[in-house]
Parts: sequence; C-alpha cells; structure tokens
Amino acid sequence: MKKIKSVLSVILAFAMLACVLVPAVSARTSDQADTRLQFNEDGKFRILQIADIQDNPVLDAATRRLLIAGIESQKPDLIVLSGDNIAGYFCWTKLMAKAAIASYMDIFAGYGIPVAMVYGNHDDEATLANKAYQMSVYESYPNFVGCRGEDSLSWYGTYSVPIYSSTDANDIVFNVWMFDSGNYNDENDLGGYGCVHKDQIEWYQRRSSELKARNGGEPVPSILFQHIVVPEIWDALAEVPAGTANAIEHDGRYLALPDGSTGELCEAPCPPKYSNGQFAALRDGGDVIGMYFGHDHVNSWELEYQGVKLATSPGCGFTSYGNGNRGFRVIDIDENDPWNYEDFLVDYATLCPSELDACIFDIQANEVGFLVKIKAIFSLIPLLVRELLAK
Repeated sequence: MKKIKSVLSVILAFAMLACVLVPAVSARTSDQADTRLQFNEDGKFRILQIADIQDNPVLDAATRRLLIAGIESQKPDLIVLSGDNIAGYFCWTKLMAKAAIASYMDIFAGYGIPVAMVYGNHDDEATLANKAYQMSVYESYPNFVGCRGEDSLSWYGTYSVPIYSSTDANDIVFNVWMFDSGNYNDENDLGGYGCVHKDQIEWYQRRSSELKARNGGEPVPSILFQHIVVPEIWDALAEVPAGTANAIEHDGRYLALPDGSTGELCEAPCPPKYSNGQFAALRDGGDVIGMYFGHDHVNSWELEYQGVKLATSPGCGFTSYGNGNRGFRVIDIDENDPWNYEDFLVDYATLCPSELDACIFDIQANEVGFLVKIKAIFSLIPLLVRELLAK
C-alpha cells in the first residue's frame, strides 16, 4: 500500500546491515504444505491472520509488542501472513530482507507455531531479494509450512494447507488455499495492482476436484488467503447517496458496507482493475466459504457476496500507515461443523492495554500528531522505569 518511509529506520537498518548478496536456495515445489496440521483433541483449530507487517530489518517496537501479545492471548494453531510481510523498498539487499523476515519469524519459531505465507505487492519491491530467495529464508524455519507451489504457476507461492482430523491423520477435514495475488499488473495496459492469473485458477480447479474425489465426492470446506482483494468488491458494496457517512467514491458511485456487514470501511479498497475469473471459479467450486485479504491497512470489514464471505484484516505494522484498528483477524474452526466457522478481530488497544503500550503506540503510529508524540516521548521514561521495577 502507501509508502510512508521512515528515514531514521532506513538509516539505522543500513548502518546495521551491509549490502551483501546471499546465495539463493531452491524452494520446495509441491503444491501442498509439507506438514500434517491436525485439529486439536477438542476438535478445534485456530488461525491468526497477520496482515501487512511491512517493516524493515529492525522490527518496530510497537509491532513486536503487538505480535507477541496476539500470540500469547489468542494461542493460534496456525499463523497466516497475508502479504506485505516485509517492505522490500526498505530491504534493498538479500541480507537486509533476511533480517526483516527473521525479525518476526524468530518470534513465531520461539513459540513453535506453524506459519504459512503469501506475498503482497511490496515484499519484493525495489530489493535484490526476489520471492524465490525470500521463500528459501522462510523454508529455513522448521515451523514454516508453506511452499513455492508448482514451478509452472504464475507469481510465486500458490499452494494449499490441508488440516486433518484430530483422530485420523489421513482425513482432510478443512483446507486453506494460499494465493499469490501478484505485485502490479503484468498482463495488459490497464495498470494498477496485480491479479491472480488464469493458470492459478486452473490449478485451484484441478486441486479442488482432487480433494473432492478424495472426500467421497463432497467438497472439502475451505477458506482462502491472498493479499489483494478481488475486484468483485465493487459489486459487493452497497450504492448509497452522496454524502452518506463512511461512504467511499468509485467511478462516480458512492459505496458503503451493505446491511449485515461488520467492521469498518475506512478507505477505498484497492483491487486490480480487471479479473481473470477467480471469484467466479471459487464460488462455483463450492468449497470456498471465505476469502481473506490484507493490503488496505485501515479496512476491517467483513461481508457476504454471492454466498462467499469476503473479509479484510487491518494492517498490524507501525512503519507504514494505519489507524487504531491495528491488530489481527482470528478464525476458529470446529471439525464437527467446519462449514460454519467463526472469526473476529482483536486490536492493539485490547491486546496491549497498559499505559506503556498506549505511549509506545502514540510514538510509533504514523497517524498520531506531532504534539501527541512529544508528550508520549516525555512520558515514556517513567513508564519504562515502572515496568522494570514491576519485574
């Protein structure tokens, strides 16, 4: 999304890390995660969606506190990074990109939580660390369950993560589709953001049919994660009169969340300017009941369109733009009723409620005014001393 660049962060990162090229390692090419994730003994499985960390080699202090608080409070069985995991334009070399990835993957590995990942439009932007190299860094972590996907597919990192029964390690009860939605339009002259390509859609159709056949002819209930929202969002939003509160403008129309929606529409969605038919294929496949996106940092809406849930998770990173909604989306699945899973949002204020947390938020958040930042800086030292004495 929008590049709000911190000069101090870049200088600090550049001072700490030399511009060194690190040899690339070939990535796994299976189209299915190399693991056996299973429902817990109680039949439950929890996914934590983390969107738009979008940071440099030195992870922001507020982002770190938020990540740790989210993990410790929500206790996920799987973490899904839904793109713009690093800011490529802050990580010019391979070594810098590796350090940026390590800044959060080390946290996740420390808790032993499996991690799956898709790329966003900024991960490999303006950096020598391409997606293949970054994937090799992720794959160096034993808790990483993602993969490159089939070599022939467009973009990089389209695959599936099956979740098996708590009592049968060969019975796929639920499936998670992971799609690389691309960077920027490389198919036509329309410009704008990237779009899932037709070969990725055809791969989904083949793989979905295989899972269906394996499941006795019945679709396997599934959800999907990708960075960039599908262009059908323009049809899913409700047209409203000009001047309607919280409405956004698109092509001369004023749009707002339809009745029954939850969350907030704080900025206009940024989908590609065209479609290769991804949403229609997923809808018609009969297995995908929810699609989850990142990309638009201050949006947190969830709505239903043509029988499929569409939802976005707010950005969690503090180096790029955001608002008070910074946080995560939590998805709870019950293997006894996988078609009717539940999800909800948790934000920074809920996860990090102390005075010190609020002070750090005001210092680090780009949207907070200068005078508020100055006040927070002067309040920081006594709060830090109090926290240290409490330990």
